[in-house]
Amino acid sequence: MSSDFVMTTRLIWKRAWPLALGWVAAFVPFPYVFLKVKAYLEGVAGRGNTEIFEFGFLFSYYMLLSSLVFLGISVAMTTGFQKYFLRLPIPSRTIASGMMFTAVTLFLSMQLLTNGFYRLLFFDQNWLSDYWPLTGTLLFLVTLTLVGYAVYWLMQAPTLTRLCASVELIGGMLFWFLSRFYPDGFGGAVVPWTRVTPGEGAAMLGVSLGAWYLGTVAFAQIRSGTAVPGPAWELMKQWWNTLAVGARSDRETDPCSQTAIATLKQVHWRNSCRSGVLIGFGLAGVAFCCNLAAFFIWAKPGAYPRPVYILPVSFLTYLFLQFAALVLLLKQAYSVAPQPKQQIKDYWVTVPLTDRELAAALLQNILKAGMLVLLAMIPVGAGGSYLLYALIQGLGVISSDWQWLVERQLVAAAIGVVVVAILSYWSAMLNFTALCWFPRRSVSLWVVASLFVLLLISVTVSELLPVLWTPLFLLDACLIWGVTVLTFLHAYRSRLIGGKTIWRLTLFSLLLCIAFWYFSRPDLFVMSGFLVFTVLPFATIPLVVSWNRHR
Repeated sequence: MSSDFVMTTRLIWKRAWPLALGWVAAFVPFPYVFLKVKAYLEGVAGRGNTEIFEFGFLFSYYMLLSSLVFLGISVAMTTGFQKYFLRLPIPSRTIASGMMFTAVTLFLSMQLLTNGFYRLLFFDQNWLSDYWPLTGTLLFLVTLTLVGYAVYWLMQAPTLTRLCASVELIGGMLFWFLSRFYPDGFGGAVVPWTRVTPGEGAAMLGVSLGAWYLGTVAFAQIRSGTAVPGPAWELMKQWWNTLAVGARSDRETDPCSQTAIATLKQVHWRNSCRSGVLIGFGLAGVAFCCNLAAFFIWAKPGAYPRPVYILPVSFLTYLFLQFAALVLLLKQAYSVAPQPKQQIKDYWVTVPLTDRELAAALLQNILKAGMLVLLAMIPVGAGGSYLLYALIQGLGVISSDWQWLVERQLVAAAIGVVVVAILSYWSAMLNFTALCWFPRRSVSLWVVASLFVLLLISVTVSELLPVLWTPLFLLDACLIWGVTVLTFLHAYRSRLIGGKTIWRLTLFSLLLCIAFWYFSRPDLFVMSGFLVFTVLPFATIPLVVSWNRHR
C-alpha cells in the first residue's frame, strides 16, 4: 500500500515542481516591478501615497489571484495523469488519495513559498499575520480542494441532484468563509480571521474527510465503468447543445443558398463563439447580482463615504469581464488548430476563400462575440445593477453621485478608467488569441517571455541609474512601435489587410495617444505607446491564419 501510494505521487510531483517554481517566480517579480513603476510615477507627481496601492493591489493580487492560480495548477497537474493511472495495477482508493494528497501538498508549498517572499520583499513580519493569517485560510482552501476533487469525479457521471448539491455546498462554503471576516455582519467592518476555533477546525476536517470518501468512491465508479449520467441530465444536455451549437438549426439551414463567407462565419460562430457568449451572459448575470449586493453593502448612508462603493463594484465588474474574456479565449484557442502540434483543421484549408477573406470572417466573429459580452457585462452587469439600486433607493442617488463627480472634477478620470478597462479587455483577448493561433506555440511563449524580460530589465536598470529612466522607456516604446509597423507592412505586402485598415488603425492610435497626452501627465506619454497592443491583432491574426493554412 505504501509503495503504491509513493509511486502514484512521485510521478506527479517530479513533473510539477518546475511549473510550481515558475508560477511562484511570476507572482513575485511582477508586483515588484509594478510597484517600482508606480512609486516612480507618484514621486514625479509629488505623491508618495503607495500604501493604499500596496494594500489594494498586492493584497488582492496575492490573496485572490495567486490562490486561484495555485489551485488551478495543482488540480490540473494531477488530473492530467488520471488516464495514465487508470491502467496501473493499483487500487482505486490509493490512486484517488494520491492525487488529492499531491494537489494539496503542491498548493500548500506554492502558497507558503510565495507568502515567505512577500513577507521579505513587501511587508514586515507582522503585516500579513495581522491582515491575512494563514492558518484558517489555508485550511479552508485545502478543504475546498478536496471538495472540488469530489465534485469533479462525481460530475463525470452528472445528475441534477449532484449538480444542485455541489453548487449549494460550494456556495455555502464560500459564504461561510466570507462570514469569518465579517463577524458583525456584511455591513460591518472587515476583521481578519485570526483564530480558528475547535468547532471550525472540526467542521473543516469533517467536510474534508467526507469529500475524500465521496471522491474515492466516485473515482472507483469511473474506473470500473459503472458511473452513468442521470436521464434528466441527458435531456438538459440535449437542450443545451441545441441552444449553444445550433444542432437543430443545422437541419433547417441550406448552405447552398448562402455565400461561402456567410457559411464559414456561421460554422465558426456555432463551433467556437456561441457557447462562449452564453457563458459570458451568465457571468454578466452573476456580476449584476454581486454588484447589486455591493451597492447595498457599501453605499449605506452614513456607513461609508459616498464614493467608496465605486471600488468594489469596479473590481467585481472588471474581474467578471476578465473571466468572460478568458472563456472566449479558451473557446477560440483551438478553433483553428485542434492541438499545438497538429495541422490546421481541414475545412479551413478547403473552404473556397482567400486568406484575407478567411481571416476577416474569423476576426469579425471574434469581435462580435467580444462586443456582445462587453455590452452584457458593462451596461447590464454594472449599469443595470446601479440603475436598479437607484430605483430602490430613489433617483436622487444618481444626481448626488453625478454632483460628487463634478465637484471633484473626476468625470474625465472616470471616463478614462472605463476606456482603459475596455481597451485592456480587447487587447488581452485578441492578442492572446493570436498567440494561441501561432503554428508553433513555443514562439508565442518566447514573445511573452521577452516582453516580460524587457520590462524587468528596464525597470531594474532605471532604478539603479535613474537618469536612464526616460531613455530606456523611450527605447522600449520605439521598439514596440517598430515591430508593430513591420508587422503591418508584412501583412499589407502579403495582401492580408488593405490600405484603409492601416489608415483607420493609425488614426485610432494617434487619437488615443493625443487623448492620453491631454488628460494625463506628459511623462505618461511613453506609457501610451503600449496602447499599440490594441491594434496589433488586426495584423497578427491575419498573418497567423495564413501561416497555419499554408504551412
